Amino acid sequence: MTTANARPPIAVLGMGNMGRALAQRLLAADYSVSVWNRSPRDLSLLVDEGAQVLTSLVDVWDVAEVVITFVANDDALREVCLGQNGILRSPVADRLFVDMSTVSPDISREIAGAAELSGVDYLRSPVSGNPFVLMSGNLTLIVSGPQSAYDAYRELLKEIGPKVLYVGDAEQARLIKLAINAGLAITTELLAELVILMERHGLDRSVLLDVLGESVLGSPFVKYKSANLLNRDYIATFTTELLAKDLRLALALADEVNLTLPAVQLVSDLVEEAAIGYGDADFAALLPHLQRRHGHEPDIPAIMDE
Repeated sequence: MTTANARPPIAVLGMGNMGRALAQRLLAADYSVSVWNRSPRDLSLLVDEGAQVLTSLVDVWDVAEVVITFVANDDALREVCLGQNGILRSPVADRLFVDMSTVSPDISREIAGAAELSGVDYLRSPVSGNPFVLMSGNLTLIVSGPQSAYDAYRELLKEIGPKVLYVGDAEQARLIKLAINAGLAITTELLAELVILMERHGLDRSVLLDVLGESVLGSPFVKYKSANLLNRDYIATFTTELLAKDLRLALALADEVNLTLPAVQLVSDLVEEAAIGYGDADFAALLPHLQRRHGHEPDIPAIMDE
């Protein structure tokens, strides 16, 4: 295992928005970085910055002491870890696997069992923040897994994001991340409803959003999501489709313990609706979805309107 002051070679698997931003941040910090994606993707920018592109996962542990995944869902994580060339299919000593995806506790427990059999330390580390937050060095990491692995690699995690919160030795980080995303969904729907209400009464959204940001409702999330709504910017940092997936996972958690979550269920239904027309847009598209429902000209057209 690498000493605390050394820089271990790292492989980042999953080149979506967050995976690419992570690779860029690590490269800027002078780490040796290898990258891989399940489907073909132009990674020339990362290569220009010094990354090595892996064509297969077969030899990933030969080039990396730490493997970090940022993938879309349970199936993708299972394929990366347990598929034909999965990273946990063979015994490997003194290596660390960190998954930063938002996935279910069920698949995470399955991965934990495979990691234990392979001899790989496994940290669950979903994050709070988007690619811009990551690149600016303000990401929050929510970490659970073996305390010894966390202690050994805490400084690496802090290089990725300065706010690193260790919350337990098993699946606690998964539970908290799903709770956070449910809160983000509810907050974004609330912002959308307040904007359309005030605009119906003739108030410019810039006035409303400025006041909300400085009120008791203000938060870092409200402020940067307000900027999206003000600029009518729906380029995805986190898509409506992915949020719909996370809300399904949160509701499944409630089902496991015989709970009903009325607000989460309602916003989940609305996000599922919005994903039909705005699945690839940022989840702030709850506003144009609401505009369409009420016959307003939406900030951006839905797929079926194009």
